[in-house]
Amino acid sequence: MMKRLVLSFIVVAVGLPLGGCGESGQKPNVVLIVIDSLRADGLGCYGDEPSPSPAIDRLAEEGVRFERAVAPASWNLPSVSSLITSAPPWVHGQGAPATGATEVATLAETFAAAGYRTGAFTETAWPLLQRGFETFQNTAFGHTFGDPEANSADRTLEAALEWAREDGSKPFFLLVHTYEVHSYFLGKPRHRERARAEHPDYEGPFREWAIRDFSRPAGPQVIEALLQADEDDLAYVRSLYRGAVAEADAAVGRFVEGLQQGGLDEGTILTLTSSNGEGFRPDLKRVHHGGRLHHDLLHVPLIVRWPGRLEPAVNGSLVATLDVAPTLVELAGLPEQPLFTGRPVVAPEGGLGSLFHGPRFHAPKLTKEPIVAEEAAFRILPSGEREPATGPQYALYLDWVTFIDSGDHTELYDLKDDPEQEVDRSGEHVKGVKGLRKQVRRIAESTGADADAPDAEQLEQLRSLGYVQ
Repeated sequence: MMKRLVLSFIVVAVGLPLGGCGESGQKPNVVLIVIDSLRADGLGCYGDEPSPSPAIDRLAEEGVRFERAVAPASWNLPSVSSLITSAPPWVHGQGAPATGATEVATLAETFAAAGYRTGAFTETAWPLLQRGFETFQNTAFGHTFGDPEANSADRTLEAALEWAREDGSKPFFLLVHTYEVHSYFLGKPRHRERARAEHPDYEGPFREWAIRDFSRPAGPQVIEALLQADEDDLAYVRSLYRGAVAEADAAVGRFVEGLQQGGLDEGTILTLTSSNGEGFRPDLKRVHHGGRLHHDLLHVPLIVRWPGRLEPAVNGSLVATLDVAPTLVELAGLPEQPLFTGRPVVAPEGGLGSLFHGPRFHAPKLTKEPIVAEEAAFRILPSGEREPATGPQYALYLDWVTFIDSGDHTELYDLKDDPEQEVDRSGEHVKGVKGLRKQVRRIAESTGADADAPDAEQLEQLRSLGYVQ
């Protein structure tokens, strides 16, 4: 009798879902939303009050919110390329020349090989970003900065939702990338509405501010304007930015609602993050993004949600967005991708319950590992203006200590006591700085860092993204 019971249990267990499958045995859908230039503290769930992001805040409550996620670069081309390849910039060679023919794999290629249909809806494009997608649509139609309405989170997410709901025969991997927040300086009416509501008496130079000269890259114009901003100006500009966050948040909310209405929500792993932050400190010569590696540009939101499968939590471990790709592969139950250099930041729950109800995951406290970011395309002058780089810069995160090696100078900060990085302590720790400089360069060189300036192909990509002429 006992043998028959054991045999029956084994037979039942074999037929139950394993890996990342749900109760139906179908692999989960996977959605990766990237809101370009969204600072972590630009969201209510990371501390902005009153919150401009109620929809994203709900996602954070229902999923895992990583408090200390670090991007690998301070602008989108290298950072998003690292996000989709789990390779640092000096390896994939986007915005940072790579040494030799370094092989990388993309998330889209990985999911396509596992039988997923793959789609991307973005407001920009470059060759590496497009690899592995059956469907790739640039919803800005190549006019990234030339038209204030070209960057539309609403249009991009609406197109993505339509694609997600059109074919239920296979699971899907979906990438969504929007410039809605990045383009707060374009003067969109809805962004202005928020700023004017929050500062009805403001009559300064930014009340009608908008970049309109698209014969020149937008970035230098933003830098020039913000470097001259006073305290009242900055408060108004931050409200323009909050207006852009609110616009992106509303689009995310409609997208999630559409998944729910289509019966896709519970079977979908949804991850939301950013490429980089944004600078609003003219007193420190830190405005806009790119050219430097301070925490306001590298600290990004990271939220992972899978209803009923991933235990909601707030995780305080130091993680990198290079960890996103291996985490999604782990959650979906796919084989480990050997070319991914990050690590999964979730772990499966043990016990027999997973045999009956499908896998459950949680976000454990992770071991402390160094994180390195790189900037190889631009550098910031003492004036705060930006120019092409003469060599790579690196930032090293060691738990709460951050070290920046800009080539001609170094900076050292304690993020726990000085989250705004206002007090450089490198002069107090000369010997330690030497050791950190060796460590960060050893990490970069171990995977093929190169100090050459961008080549012709890289420069063309920079031009297409509106960073250089």
